[in-house]
Amino acid sequence: MQTTDRAVGEALGYLACAPDIAGPAPRDVFIGVEQYRGRLRIVKEHAVVKEVLNGRAAVEFLHILLFEYSIGDRPQAPLLHAACLRRNGRRLLLAGAGGAGKSTLAVLLIDVGYAFEGDEHVFVQAEQVVVRPRACRIKESSLRLLPNAMAEVAAKSPCYHRYDGERIFNVDPRLFGSSWWIEQGSVDCIFVLRCNHGGFSSIRPMRSSAAVEFLLTETAWPTGSRAGAVAAVTALAAKAKAYEVSLGDHASAIRCINSVVLD
Repeated sequence: MQTTDRAVGEALGYLACAPDIAGPAPRDVFIGVEQYRGRLRIVKEHAVVKEVLNGRAAVEFLHILLFEYSIGDRPQAPLLHAACLRRNGRRLLLAGAGGAGKSTLAVLLIDVGYAFEGDEHVFVQAEQVVVRPRACRIKESSLRLLPNAMAEVAAKSPCYHRYDGERIFNVDPRLFGSSWWIEQGSVDCIFVLRCNHGGFSSIRPMRSSAAVEFLLTETAWPTGSRAGAVAAVTALAAKAKAYEVSLGDHASAIRCINSVVLD
């Protein structure tokens, strides 16, 4: 993406995403943002697709456009709200409702040796998953939960000012020392996060049926056959080992996850 507006260019850094991805080389699509009569014009392959008032509106439109590109690549796959990491050849998902703390926990797991794939969405296909490419997104209010070195890296990264004024940082996980390799593959462990703010963290095995019930509440459905999408999520949970994590303090949460992944 390119722009003739400096402020917009800084804002577009929030959308930057360049992981290494298995498979054929991606196709390049030119998208530009240019000033035009006091407004901003968004151009795709030299054709105007949208005019907006300011940089914020441009970023919001492009965020939706990039999301639609991802959906278009896998129109029949359900999209699960979860973070995805790897360690010792095993892939794990962190699933949780909004505000459960999965993105912060995912970043902290990077710090202890886990490889990052994504912290927001995974497509489910044939008992396997593949991450929708997106860098680490870290809320300004979460910086205090990170080690100082990681917080400093995040605070220097491109950001977006949310409607309430809070900054959300877009951080390439390689700046935290992680690899960033995305490929489709099976899932070994699913961790369902439940908030226990201010308390200790604990872990317990979870029945496959209970895991499916939760995952279905955190899944966006494709157009077409919903039955096939439900079957894909059910098969995923049946194949992986599922655990419920009461997420309190992060140090004990990491020990809980290590007790499973590193066993």
